[in-house]
Amino acid sequence: MAYTSGTAANYKELLSTLATFAAANGWAIMEQSADKLYLRGEGSAGVDEIYCGISAFENTVSGYYNWELFGAWTYRAGRAFNVMPRSANGVYVYLWNSPITYWMVATPRRIIMVAKIGTVYQTMHLGGIDPIGTEAQYPYPLLIAGCGSVWNQNYSVTGDNNRSFWSDSTVTCGKLSTPGGYWQNVNASTIKAVSASTELRASILSGLDGTYMLEQKFLTDNNQSTTYGAIDGLFLVSGHNNSSENIVSYGGINYMVFQDVYRVGVGDYCALRMN
Repeated sequence: MAYTSGTAANYKELLSTLATFAAANGWAIMEQSADKLYLRGEGSAGVDEIYCGISAFENTVSGYYNWELFGAWTYRAGRAFNVMPRSANGVYVYLWNSPITYWMVATPRRIIMVAKIGTVYQTMHLGGIDPIGTEAQYPYPLLIAGCGSVWNQNYSVTGDNNRSFWSDSTVTCGKLSTPGGYWQNVNASTIKAVSASTELRASILSGLDGTYMLEQKFLTDNNQSTTYGAIDGLFLVSGHNNSSENIVSYGGINYMVFQDVYRVGVGDYCALRMN
C-alpha cells in the first residue's frame, strides 16, 4: 500500500495531486482536466477494471468549493460522468479554495483521502471494499463515499449533512454497488459502517499502557441482516486521550487518527492504516 501527504494550494490542485498519486499506484487516468478526473483501478492482480470519477465545482458567492464523486461499471469516452454505464453519483467532499493539508493511501483496488480544511477533516473513499464472499458471489464491491449528499454547502456546516461516511450517519454519505448490481445508499437506514462493539464505543478507553484497540469497519445492510465486506485499512479507535493526526502503532504498522469532520467525542475517531 502506498502513502503520501502534503499540502495542496487549493481544491483543484488537490485533484491534480490525487491524479498523480493514483497513476503511480495502479490506477489509469481515463480523463483529466483542471476540474475533472476519471480513473480505472487495475485491482490486486492487475486484471480488474474499477471505475471512479471526481468533478470539482465551486460557487464563489456562496463560498463552497466541493468535489462530487462518481462510480460506474465501465467507462465511455465523451459521456458525462453521471451517465456512464451503471453509474452512481450525488456524494460530496466539502473543501475550500485555500491551502489543504492532505493524507492519501492507495492500493490498485481503492483510494482513501483525508483533507484538512481549517480545523475539520473531510474523508473520501473510491474503489473496492474487501467483500465477504467469492468474486463470483460479489464481483464488483465498489464504494464511493465522502461526507454528505448536499451539493451546495461548504465545509463548515454542522449537523448530519456533514459527516464522515465511516460514522453511523443518518444521511447518505456514500453509495455501494451491491452483489445484485444495484447501488445502495450508505446511511443509518440502509447500509451503514459498523464495528463489532460500535454500540459500546463511547465507554471504551485506551489501555492502561496507553495503547489503543483497533476495530475493523464493515458495511452492513440493515434491512437484510447482511454484511457486504470490510473497508480496507479503516478502523474505529477510541478518542480517549486521543486526537486527530496522532499515530497509533500496532503490530509494527502505523495508523493515523482522524476525527469525524468537526466532532471530537470519544466515539468520533477512526484510524487509517498508513503502511
